[in-house]
Amino acid sequence: MGNSSSGRPPATRAFLIGLALLVLGVVGTLVWQEYESRFVYAVSVDGEVLGHVATKDEWHRILEETRAWATERMGCPVVLRSDVELRRVLPEDGPPALEAGSLAEACRQKLRFVAEAWALVVDGQEVAYLKTEEEAKKVVPSLLEDYRRGILAKGNTVLLEVHLEETVTVRRAEAPVAKVGDIEQAKSILLRGTDRVEEHVVAKGESLWSIAKAHSLTVDDLRKANPSIQNVNLLRVGQKINLIVPDPYVTIRSTERYTYSRYLGFPEEVRRDDTKWPWESHVLKAGLSARNEVTVEIDRTNGTETARRLISEKPVSAASTQIYVLGTKVWPVNPNGLVWPTLGRITSYYGWRGRSFHHGIDIGAPTGTPVLACRGGTVTYAGWKGNYGRLVIIDHGDGMESWYAHLSSFSVSVGQTVKKGGPVGLVGVSGRTTGPHLHFEVHVNGSSVNPLAYYPRGG
Repeated sequence: MGNSSSGRPPATRAFLIGLALLVLGVVGTLVWQEYESRFVYAVSVDGEVLGHVATKDEWHRILEETRAWATERMGCPVVLRSDVELRRVLPEDGPPALEAGSLAEACRQKLRFVAEAWALVVDGQEVAYLKTEEEAKKVVPSLLEDYRRGILAKGNTVLLEVHLEETVTVRRAEAPVAKVGDIEQAKSILLRGTDRVEEHVVAKGESLWSIAKAHSLTVDDLRKANPSIQNVNLLRVGQKINLIVPDPYVTIRSTERYTYSRYLGFPEEVRRDDTKWPWESHVLKAGLSARNEVTVEIDRTNGTETARRLISEKPVSAASTQIYVLGTKVWPVNPNGLVWPTLGRITSYYGWRGRSFHHGIDIGAPTGTPVLACRGGTVTYAGWKGNYGRLVIIDHGDGMESWYAHLSSFSVSVGQTVKKGGPVGLVGVSGRTTGPHLHFEVHVNGSSVNPLAYYPRGG
């Protein structure tokens, strides 16, 4: 008699139940896979989220590629020291996805791989890292050899002593891959050290250029250290500026014996000749300086001289007198010519001087020597003008101007009419100059010309 309500045998019912369970399992799996596919893995390195990947396998592939890159760069196995976290998130809740190449590049920048290296230790502090013990032990001898060559390069020098002030040792250490370098890089680190900020008070006559040169810096270095300075040409006396200077990890001290020649100059006999113009002054007989041989001992710290002691000085050759003919004829024969502006000798001519162009002539004369107007005209400038120092400009009314620079004082004012040969001022050392002289320029229609073109030759 069977179960008439089911109408099916037991085997059929079991098959149908199994089929239903299979369908439910497949559907459930598909639903679960669909649900799971919505998630991604956010990659965090040391607390910073870099991006996300679709699967853990993708992340492990990128990680191993980055490890291989670090190993190749280091030349030995490396160990990951960064804290890496993978967190399942929905795309809308996570960071933006990165392409595999972009994520790999981000990992190279962010992941901290360390390697077994050899550290240079200065007074207990690790300051540089090298791949091998052999390289590390070569750094200090190479550094001292570079120093010796630099001292001996000038010649006539015997190096008596050179040593490091600090104790430098070598030991095994874990080092970030980016900090492991070669011998030259290690030497640079020892000599450069860290940057130390000092304060400098601007003194009279100083410029950003002269301050930078005095501290072995560049003007760009000083501008970066002092962003508030808008115009490098307008420093004020007493102004405080920052200096960023190297603070080396090591101090090299040395003592050398240096022999050089000291030239003591020569006496000069000046013969005045009133038949010659001042610009025709010349050396009749050249002088010869006396020469002594000097030996000194010099102490240096990191190449900078700190002390000098005289050991001996002995004469080598005697001086001979120079005879100089000074033309003293003042007024030109041609009444239309120019008056010579001061009594003295020409020390620098018009034209190129090295890489710069000299727009006038320099006439050497003692401070206080009178300066005369080369022609009559009207004073258009009388004041301080940069490197010219105290400057007087006279407009002669026909396109010609004459300029008189480095004066110690001037005796004219703007708008004043000056006669030919009239007083303008006195020779001095104002502005940029290495000694007392008159810098004299002639301009025609706004351009400088050679002043000597306007003076006659011969008597």
